[in-house]
Parts: sequence; structure tokens; C-alpha cells
Amino acid sequence: MERSTILRAGAALFATAAFVGSGGYVVAHPKNDAAPLQPPAESQVALRTPAPSATPAPTRTGRGTPPPRITTAPGVLATQLPGITYTHVS
Repeated sequence: MERSTILRAGAALFATAAFVGSGGYVVAHPKNDAAPLQPPAESQVALRTPAPSATPAPTRTGRGTPPPRITTAPGVLATQLPGITYTHVS
């Protein structure tokens, strides 16, 4: 037998085994509706929406609206990094 024929047969056998193996994996692992990483249902979105910050947003001189204020949870410590720069102009 020629070498190219053996390589082609091996590649076809490997592809068939991968196809059958992945099909077996899918059949053995059905979707679990109670899984914890599912996206929230529409009725739960309102419960997960964060409340706006109580601190007033800083005002800028010039045109446009002031940039949004970023707030953190009570246990999160702020770092000494420079502030976020908003460069979008429409």
C-alpha cells in the first residue's frame, strides 16, 4: 500500500472517531435547566439591576453631559490609579 493511502485512511478514521465521540458526549450530557450559570429570567432582571449612585455626578465645563460616576461596593478599596478618561464624541 502506498503511504498516501494509509495517511488518508488514518485521517478518515480519526475524523470518524472524533465525530462519533463528540456525538456520544452530547448524548451523555443533556442540558440541565437548574444549572447555576444560566442567564437570569426576564422576571429576575429587575431584582439584579443595581441602584444608581447616591453621590452627585461631577459637572464639566463646556458642552455635553457629565461623565458617569463609577461607584464600588462598600468592601472594595480604591487604588491610586488615574481616573478614567472618556474620549467618545458624537
